[in-house]
Amino acid sequence: MADGCCGKCSKFMLFVFNLIFWLAGIGLLAFGIWLRLDNDIATIVSLDLPWFYNATYVMMGVGGFTMIMGFLGCCGAMKENKCMLTTYTICLGLVFIAEIAGGVVAFVYRNNLNTWVDEAFTGVLGGQDIESLSEDTRKAIVTLQTQFTCCGLTSPTNWGDPSAQSVCACPAADVGTNKCEDVSGTDYRISCVDELKLYLEQNIIIVGAVALAVAAIEVFGIIFACVLLRQADKETSGIA
Repeated sequence: MADGCCGKCSKFMLFVFNLIFWLAGIGLLAFGIWLRLDNDIATIVSLDLPWFYNATYVMMGVGGFTMIMGFLGCCGAMKENKCMLTTYTICLGLVFIAEIAGGVVAFVYRNNLNTWVDEAFTGVLGGQDIESLSEDTRKAIVTLQTQFTCCGLTSPTNWGDPSAQSVCACPAADVGTNKCEDVSGTDYRISCVDELKLYLEQNIIIVGAVALAVAAIEVFGIIFACVLLRQADKETSGIA
């Protein structure tokens, strides 16, 4: 058993940390499944955005892996099992390295998402007004506009008559802001591509802060696990 204040504290903190980790894994897995099965999102993905589902599969995989990690950490902490703690520490270290690498890749290619969406939406339009597209495509675009409160895929002028779309109307409070744009003397909501860019710009700091917080928690998890492993080694060797 882990004797001393340091050992007991590490055991308790590691258990609490991994309980949260396990619950977070359940949340990620559930959220990924919801994104994959939601009908409204399926309608939007039909706008030549199949890569979105690849992201949901990754999310589900990460969620499942996180649940396993949380289980190993909790059981390893409670039972002080060296095999579980060692496996947990190695896996958590690999996850930490993977997150750093993923963060670097995301930063390097941070502007590519906008380009991919822009190209996909431009391809869907094919130089036509939205009114000229198939009924299913029009429904998908209307769903997208409703979800993100935007007008048109790449511009309000994607509609032959944007004024006929209620969601395209710019509220008086947003006139003159980056939420609306002037088209031939009339203010309309910005396009869905521009709304996505604006959303990413407004939330990138939050995403980065959350990622740093998760990485910091993982470092503490590794430290606590190492303390317990060291304590277990001492007990095995008869030093403590």
